[in-house]
Amino acid sequence: MASVPGVARAQTNAPAPPQRIGNIWDSLPHQPTEGSVTAKERETGIAPDVAREHDINKELQNLDEQLLNEEKTHPPTIPPPPPGTN
Repeated sequence: MASVPGVARAQTNAPAPPQRIGNIWDSLPHQPTEGSVTAKERETGIAPDVAREHDINKELQNLDEQLLNEEKTHPPTIPPPPPGTN
């Protein structure tokens, strides 16, 4: 019987809320947004010029198309679903 009051006392102390929930740390967003990064890059003068940004986007688009085409010709190996589950 002596241990019962100790257990009840331990349960009355609620745990502290977590410091991190997903992308939020101490009530502030942890990761910057693309818009805030772009604005800071332009403020400091390190943002790529329009032509360079266009080249980067074109290269990324080409890589995306290449990967999608490879997936079409070599689909991932996934076992077929069991009969009657469709």
